[in-house]
Amino acid sequence: MSRATVLERSTQILCMIDSTGTIAWCNDAMSGALGYGPGELAGSALGDLAHPEDSAVISRTGTAVMSGSEVTGVRARFRHRHGDWRWLEWSARLESSRGLVYAAARDITGDRETDDTLRDDELRLRGILEYSPSSIFLKDLQGRYLIVNRQWSRVTGIPVQDVVGATAAESWPDDVAMIDDRERDLLETGVALVSDDRMHTRAGVRDFRVSRFLLFDDDGAPYAIGGLATDITERTEAERALAGRERLLATVLQASPDIITLLDRDGAVQHVSAADHGVLGQKYGHVAEPDLLARVHPDDAERVVNDFARMVAGTIASVQTRFRVQHTEGHWVTLDTRGQAVFDDEGAFAGAVIVTRDMTPRIMSEQRLRDAREAAERASRTKSEFLSRMSHELRTPLNSILGFSQLLQMDELPEEQSGFVDHILRAGRHLLDLIDEVLDIARIESGHLELLMTAVAVTEIVNDAVELTRPMADGAEVSVRVAIEPGCALLVSADRQRLLQVLLNLLSNAVKYNRPGGWVEVSCQESASGHLRLIVADNGRGIAAEDVDRVFTPFDRLGAEQSGVEGTGVGLALSQHLVQRMGGQIGFESVIGVGSSFFVELATATDLPEALSDAPVARWSDGIGGGELGGPFRVLLMEDDLSNLELVERVLARRPGIELLAAMHGGLGVELAREHVPDLILVDLHLPDMPGTVVLDRLSEDPATASIPVAVVGGDAAAHEVRDLLGRGVVGFLTKPFDVRALLSLVDAVRSARVG
Repeated sequence: MSRATVLERSTQILCMIDSTGTIAWCNDAMSGALGYGPGELAGSALGDLAHPEDSAVISRTGTAVMSGSEVTGVRARFRHRHGDWRWLEWSARLESSRGLVYAAARDITGDRETDDTLRDDELRLRGILEYSPSSIFLKDLQGRYLIVNRQWSRVTGIPVQDVVGATAAESWPDDVAMIDDRERDLLETGVALVSDDRMHTRAGVRDFRVSRFLLFDDDGAPYAIGGLATDITERTEAERALAGRERLLATVLQASPDIITLLDRDGAVQHVSAADHGVLGQKYGHVAEPDLLARVHPDDAERVVNDFARMVAGTIASVQTRFRVQHTEGHWVTLDTRGQAVFDDEGAFAGAVIVTRDMTPRIMSEQRLRDAREAAERASRTKSEFLSRMSHELRTPLNSILGFSQLLQMDELPEEQSGFVDHILRAGRHLLDLIDEVLDIARIESGHLELLMTAVAVTEIVNDAVELTRPMADGAEVSVRVAIEPGCALLVSADRQRLLQVLLNLLSNAVKYNRPGGWVEVSCQESASGHLRLIVADNGRGIAAEDVDRVFTPFDRLGAEQSGVEGTGVGLALSQHLVQRMGGQIGFESVIGVGSSFFVELATATDLPEALSDAPVARWSDGIGGGELGGPFRVLLMEDDLSNLELVERVLARRPGIELLAAMHGGLGVELAREHVPDLILVDLHLPDMPGTVVLDRLSEDPATASIPVAVVGGDAAAHEVRDLLGRGVVGFLTKPFDVRALLSLVDAVRSARVG
């Protein structure tokens, strides 16, 4: 049998890849692993078969191998012909003489599934362990703790990280002899033991009923000691209650996390609890200095002395104060102290109980929270500024692409070139839609998407959305109809622009994923909750049941990316965010092969406000501006991008008699405006030396330029931002990338007003 035949029939996955990443040859094992027939994979790009998340790994591996390195153990997912993913583990080296990469792999999909199953089992076991009401521990045969659960830590007061890896002598120094005896008996007999043990925990002395048992390996040899402990302190304390109040008081003092101090009738310290050691470094059992306030901070001393002196004198029955005390190591600790006087039968002061709590961690935590909040607010402001700047940076080159394409479209071009321009415009607008959607999602996630909630007429906005969608529907041979009942001609509470955006998303999806000759219908009905429900139904391909949970996942197109239908997978996710921000809900029903029905449910409204006009608002005096009537019409453009400057120059060249001045900085633009007094000023909101709003302020404050019409050019802006700009005297707002015809219309309107 030849070597080639051996390689072809090998059960190990083998292939040769050329320098471009193309499969030059692979054996039947590789074809079969990915669901292909013999020879079908030859000529395919290996990177095209890889999972998108693993493409970077494949790229790095290819670079390393082509540089002469031999790689092993590279794991990546590859698409099976039927759509699922297979995990392959690769080894590869370069055959320099032939310029080919020899690669071998094995299918480890089953191993990964087994690992996932083991991990799930481990998570379930950990859940049982962590949420068990019983204390659970596991030790090796040398007595070191391997596992303790949360209840064990909670009951003992010992943090998990302090005990794992420690022995009983290190964790339970007072009880180590008893624990050693119990475990020695267990190892000698091999029989599970149950005992009542009194343990000295950090939370005090506790009584436990402990069940100890051995764990055995497959050969029957013990390898660990397990235990379950139930806290029976309350029961045993009840049995010992008659032992006396003195012992009970000592237990309370020992267990308290606060410092408890007892004073006699002279105000002298008689007892300080164990917490004093942890809080102030004071040795437990050592009575503090005769002067209780010796270590109080000088700034607090007088106030604290006066408070306690009044209590000891019997003037007041209690004290509540906060002060600072010096730790034995020298640093300052902030304490909250409450003192309660004890009076004898004759009403005279007989002593006091003082409870002191260390507030230092809480104060530090509160400070950290304040610092974190301030940092978050700074980050939020930074993100807002970043989004604004990113919108500008992305739209500026698109402005040139779409603007010059529109200029070409307005010329008489050969049919083939006209088609090329149409392709450029369509791709540019698709990219603009993607930028808008991604930035909208980023704004929503950062809390910077603002809505202008008004009463919106349902019939009006549905008709607008349908008319905007109709050219797409006609091109796809899909009919769109509106079936709004008279009773549904209502108002809903929404942001009109964003609701139109949602309806356009739903309608465009219904058209794109339909069939030739299909239909789309928009209707409405009143929901059971009294809200209004807008419904977009179609008889398209429908959504499979297994894909239902992924419908509103950003960038997940449910496999449609292979269909040739243009899209980003962002529209529905953005629509869900927008509807929820407007106080509504969005959902759908779908049957594969029958069609889908998406709905948007919003609260109804009662009053329809006065509509905002989208037309430029003229706010200048007739006859004011550069040049005499009938003379050249002078436009000043403040724009820092050279391609956009050229675009505006080319656009305005289509209107005779227009003279264009340009400034790439706001300061220079203001000076040119004063010197030349143009008829119209176009101001970009993002200039390198100052914001466009500052330019507007300077122009309006100068009598020489205050009456010149000003229009703003910028990225996308919310309705209230446009309204604010119009309130500054701005005559219009052109969104980048702007429509060439919109720019010409604005210039014509201002020019006509000047002549009129």
